[in-house]
Amino acid sequence: MKIVIACGGSGGHIFPGIALASELKRLDSGTEILFIGSDRTLDKRIFEKEGYEYRVIPYNSMPLKPSFRCLTFLTGLTRAVFYSLGIIRRFNADCVVGMGGYVSAPVIFAAWLKNVPALIHEQNVVPGLANSFLSRFARRTAISFKESAAFFRSGCLHLTGNPIRVGSLKKEREEALKRLGLDPKIFTILVMGGSQGAHLLNTLTAEALIEMKEPLRSKTQVIHLAGEKDCERMKAIYDEAGLVNRTYSFLENISDAYNCADLAISRSGAATLFELAYYGRPMILVPYPYARDHQRENGDLFKSQGAALLFDERGLSVDIMRSHIEGLMSDRERLQSMSQNASGLSCPEASENLAKMVIEIGGLN
Repeated sequence: MKIVIACGGSGGHIFPGIALASELKRLDSGTEILFIGSDRTLDKRIFEKEGYEYRVIPYNSMPLKPSFRCLTFLTGLTRAVFYSLGIIRRFNADCVVGMGGYVSAPVIFAAWLKNVPALIHEQNVVPGLANSFLSRFARRTAISFKESAAFFRSGCLHLTGNPIRVGSLKKEREEALKRLGLDPKIFTILVMGGSQGAHLLNTLTAEALIEMKEPLRSKTQVIHLAGEKDCERMKAIYDEAGLVNRTYSFLENISDAYNCADLAISRSGAATLFELAYYGRPMILVPYPYARDHQRENGDLFKSQGAALLFDERGLSVDIMRSHIEGLMSDRERLQSMSQNASGLSCPEASENLAKMVIEIGGLN
């Protein structure tokens, strides 16, 4: 069977696609997979590292506000649809999967034009514009949260969960700490700004950690995934303050960071949330404020289930962040409860659920 997976532009869309591809290969080693991504450096790095064949669509996301760029976008979308038609035809795809994001739009529409079965996967509680539109052209719509069902037609809707990367097994904390050169007796905080980094969140969190009161400060070590733009600056801040840290622009074996963490401070993209839930990590979430409130809705759900604290970036201060970090570090019972609640939101079978659906509709072609 030949499967096209459209994803790209951010790790939050790419990594679930990679997880799906791995599961498809596990279920049938003869499956041929072709990725379609954006022309961003991140896409190329991940696809090449994972060893998958891929194609790039030179196409930009839709403008958030009406402007002259809308005309440019429509022209680019039309060109991308024709480009996608050629890719699907030459690959002779049996099924096309869209993992959300702007890259999925022309590929799913092209599959519909060629009458190739298509499936879209929605990660967020509230669907994005692309998937809301594309569901009309897909044979199936898979969702990560049951709350998303209200936004789609029910006949072709399936709850699968969100596919996640699982590198090393859970409960490998000591081995992971050893690989990263960290002390197993020290409280470990994981800070994640997303695959593109998050300048304000990076800076505010680093300052909050540095300003923590003793003895908590000296009992803290940090793993900070800061993105390429902020990595060197964040490391310099921690080093100058004498705070033990492992700061990376991008960490290939993300499961090491998850295994080490006692607490995670992160954006609330769906892919990250499901990965943290799989490892049962308590969370402090600061949604990306420019994602049409998708991240806010995701974070609200995790907060309502007792798995996370949630703060808006606007109005969040160093003192507020510091006090809540200190509060959680001083309340191990609450941390344990949050950990259990996070695990309850996990869906470890999501990759298998989605892969079986892909195989089913691919067999209809």
